[in-house]
Amino acid sequence: MPTDTTSSPARETVPPSLGEYIVATPGTCGGEPRIAGTRIKVRHVYGWVEGQGLSVSQVVEQYPHLTRAAVYSALAYYWAHEVEVRRAADAAGRVADDLRTAGGPSLVARKLAARGGPDVTGDPLSPG
Repeated sequence: MPTDTTSSPARETVPPSLGEYIVATPGTCGGEPRIAGTRIKVRHVYGWVEGQGLSVSQVVEQYPHLTRAAVYSALAYYWAHEVEVRRAADAAGRVADDLRTAGGPSLVARKLAARGGPDVTGDPLSPG
């Protein structure tokens, strides 16, 4: 009896659909949308590309665990949900401001003030 010498077709890897690149999980990254499998938020990708002028290739160079598809998906998600993403970013900024205010001046600012140095409160990167 002859045996079948044809091989079965190789299993193809199916890439994720666009919707599978971006997730929002309560309790992870404040529930903000992020690239799946990472803690990189959509708003950060947007800031790097649109705010800092990095290309998608440069983002992938700096974060080699990301794919171009994931970065483009984050940008597409941002533009499709701009109000939601901006609202989350504003809320995160308010939380950071509240924490900064509650903590008072940093140890460096207090030491500078004690020595009569420049007032650096409210200016995390003072000139000079």
